[in-house]
Amino acid sequence: MLAAGMNMGHYCRLCGRIRPNERFSGNGHRIHVCNDCAKMPKADRDAIEQEEEICGFMRQSHISDKNIARLRALSASDNSRIADLASLVLDVAKVKPYKKRRLKVLARERRDLLEALERTGLIHVHQ
Repeated sequence: MLAAGMNMGHYCRLCGRIRPNERFSGNGHRIHVCNDCAKMPKADRDAIEQEEEICGFMRQSHISDKNIARLRALSASDNSRIADLASLVLDVAKVKPYKKRRLKVLARERRDLLEALERTGLIHVHQ
């Protein structure tokens, strides 16, 4: 018998759900993608992964030169949402690549960027 709060199964990195073993194929276990998400069109799966990658850049302590190169590549994406998000985070990296006091600096120097970040859902400002 399982202890309370203990989940069996695996985490799907695309839909964010914990699914039972049966919901994953052999390859799906390794790449952490459930069968339902694996059936999605490749463009949709790539968009979800790229959006999560861009959000991850905002959570890191430093947006490095390598990250900036990746953001430039993503800003040339055919998907307009991915291109817009990547361009926005690229602008943030140019103003304040380090996370410490990033939001304060943006509020003081680039209010437009801060509002765009909140509008797109990359940050949540509590007022």
